[in-house]
Amino acid sequence: MKLFKFALIYIFLVKSVFAYELYNNIIEDKVWKRGETLLGFMEENNLPLSLYYDLDDDEEKLSSDIRGNTLYQMLFDDKGGVKQVLIPLNEELQIHIYKEEDGKYTLDIEPIRYRTKDVVLDISIESIFSKDIVKKSGNFPLAVALEQIFKKEVKFNRLKKGDRVVAFYTQKVRLGKFYGTQKVDCAAIKTGKKSFYRFLAQDGNYYDENAKTSNRTSFMVPCKYRRISSKFTLKRWHPVLRKFRAHHGIDYAGAVGTPVYAAYDGKVIFMGRKGGYGNTVIIKHPGGYKTLYAHLSRFNNSVRSKKVKKGKLIGYLGNSGMSTGPHLHFGLSLNNRWINPARKIVFTQKLKGEKRKTFLKHVKLCKAKIDKLLQTEGQDGKDDDDGRL
Repeated sequence: MKLFKFALIYIFLVKSVFAYELYNNIIEDKVWKRGETLLGFMEENNLPLSLYYDLDDDEEKLSSDIRGNTLYQMLFDDKGGVKQVLIPLNEELQIHIYKEEDGKYTLDIEPIRYRTKDVVLDISIESIFSKDIVKKSGNFPLAVALEQIFKKEVKFNRLKKGDRVVAFYTQKVRLGKFYGTQKVDCAAIKTGKKSFYRFLAQDGNYYDENAKTSNRTSFMVPCKYRRISSKFTLKRWHPVLRKFRAHHGIDYAGAVGTPVYAAYDGKVIFMGRKGGYGNTVIIKHPGGYKTLYAHLSRFNNSVRSKKVKKGKLIGYLGNSGMSTGPHLHFGLSLNNRWINPARKIVFTQKLKGEKRKTFLKHVKLCKAKIDKLLQTEGQDGKDDDDGRL
């Protein structure tokens, strides 16, 4: 926790009511506790609870998204009274609570004001990868971003003194501190005779100079469940029909109303009633795969006929159709033939067609800039103007 006495004008980069605070005011950095709520925060700091109760449904939902360990700021007067509060909700929005001239408090949800600047990092490793990056750039979020980008190719504990790191990135600065995710456009790590390159594509993923990626994903279990009541089998005694039938899926038994999510990225191609399956959703995925979600109690109609991402809510577990109890029947097919959903199916991200051509043009330009730096001795990685306010 840091306290700063204001000797000069403090620029807070928000609305005019929060733009200039003079002299005897105190700004305090605090950390949002895990499990802490906005209502509890207001009670603890003697702020009017009406600020919370006057929030609409969307604002109340947003306020519940404050993550534990989020750094936020409070501005106090010389008597310890709260004058203003800034609580980030995500990288783009924040809660702004401030005291008006008449003594009343106002709560707004507004965009976060921050500066951005394009920066080049070019360093030689001296001891520890992340420690060296923070030492040279002062930017801890950058060290985290680079570790994430190269984590599957580079063993950071095996990097040696003299190995090189080059990155072209855009840094965010809020209230004099590096803030949020630092956007790395391209980067390279040279260790011994090997060089590892990563370039940001328009789809938001990182690829090497040949448009390949080590990122792998697979189908997720689409809901929380109490138990698996039936497995995939070609011979199963059907409890309703009283006959042997193939069971082309996995049954996840659970409570009615349990959220059901898309198992992978795709497009919803069916949402409706489907015979013994009852309320059913079918999603088409890349590579000829389809997933089926049956016996639902109701749908999330907002995704009807839409593209969905893995983990998107599509409906709720139920007992519709030919069913002896509440469960989700989850089916998986490949080229219209049922396969066992328990199989491990791995997707590798690829760039194709025009996207690949555009990306490779970008790679050519970026790689030339990186290689030019790698052919010289590493710099200290710090701009004359490091972007701080």
